[in-house]
Amino acid sequence: MGIRAFLHKIKMGFVRAGESSIPYVNEAKRYGNYGEDEFTYRLHRELPSCKIKRNVVISTLDGNAEIDCLVLHNNKLFAIEVKRWKGCLTERDDGFLQEKTDRWTDETHTKLLKSPFKQLGRAIYLLRKQVPIKAWVNAVVFFEDDELESVSAFSDNIWFDRYQDLVDYISNDGKVSFGTGAKDFFDKCVPADYLYANAWGKSLHCIINRATLRFESPQGNIYSDNIASIRISHHWSSDDLYITMVDGFTTTITLENAKIQVSDNGRTSTYALCKLDYIELGRILSQ
Repeated sequence: MGIRAFLHKIKMGFVRAGESSIPYVNEAKRYGNYGEDEFTYRLHRELPSCKIKRNVVISTLDGNAEIDCLVLHNNKLFAIEVKRWKGCLTERDDGFLQEKTDRWTDETHTKLLKSPFKQLGRAIYLLRKQVPIKAWVNAVVFFEDDELESVSAFSDNIWFDRYQDLVDYISNDGKVSFGTGAKDFFDKCVPADYLYANAWGKSLHCIINRATLRFESPQGNIYSDNIASIRISHHWSSDDLYITMVDGFTTTITLENAKIQVSDNGRTSTYALCKLDYIELGRILSQ
């Protein structure tokens, strides 16, 4: 290696070290994200004929939101909010009162949680603003946790705390949309892309600007529409990208300091791949 190349490599390493990273996610949020992923894959196993989009992103002039899981099944749409809450839950006018017993001290702790019914209702309202297609969206809240003891709700909102009850509801109940409305609506909804960084467990649901996710490889150009996920291994002045394509083909390329642009809650940000360890593009789970 020549002296010029060596100095460039040293300089690039310091440049990469100064790049900004994705936001920190607290433990509760990471726990919830993991639960949403597990829920979605299990639901797809139970209903292999349905189509599922995870973490549907909603961005409008009236506000931003996200729907954990959007399901299309037999011309019916289901927007599902997943809550991994522990203890005993009691609905009130202003939300849910959570009561948890500390396993070490046997003390009972209480906390008022925001209503998932109102949260989901707002998200569906904004989604209808974003996708102006006539279709009925069935709203469902699912409570799931190994330490969930009971749920008491007085409202007429639809909720479940057992997988089989939810599966039966999706299979046999829910309002049907006319014509191709449900499918057309579902097709217009955008599932979030997922960025992950091992350091501090950072992660982000966002929409990657597809124009910034294109690479050159020995096999030819790689476009975002063909990418399923990217695992990234880091060196001082470069990154190895292990790219898995939608068809299962894998390829590896090395880049010096590539960056991607993303949209998150209406804000545009740029992140260097040297600060990321894994990228998964939003996709549909289907048979």
